[in-house]
Amino acid sequence: MGSASVIVLDTHFWVWFHLGDSRLTQPVASVIGRDTVLSAASIWEVVTLIQKGRLVSDLTAEDTVLKWLLEAPMRVVPIDGDIAILSRTLDFVHDDPGDRFIAATAFKQKAPLATVDTRLQALPWLTTIR
Repeated sequence: MGSASVIVLDTHFWVWFHLGDSRLTQPVASVIGRDTVLSAASIWEVVTLIQKGRLVSDLTAEDTVLKWLLEAPMRVVPIDGDIAILSRTLDFVHDDPGDRFIAATAFKQKAPLATVDTRLQALPWLTTIR
């Protein structure tokens, strides 16, 4: 996969990238850049994780995500009407709204989703990388 390939990051890959976590795989790390797409749902998930204390930051939740978006600019895709509909009409095996919005974003973008979530990897209509 070349550097110009568009990918959508699942939230955990976005977090791992910014924390320098060893779980960030080389294939995904090598393509993160300006062509990387992030669902607005991932921003919501990170803010929620910080607010609940499951992700620790010296900054506020808002300042953390704004800093991350400045450090590594990527295109944030809002949850529009199409994505909202796809999130409920595509065939999913579970009901997690964040996962549904992120996977629907990848589907709409016709881009692979970088994820280690086996439930998402198992979806026949979703292309994934890890």
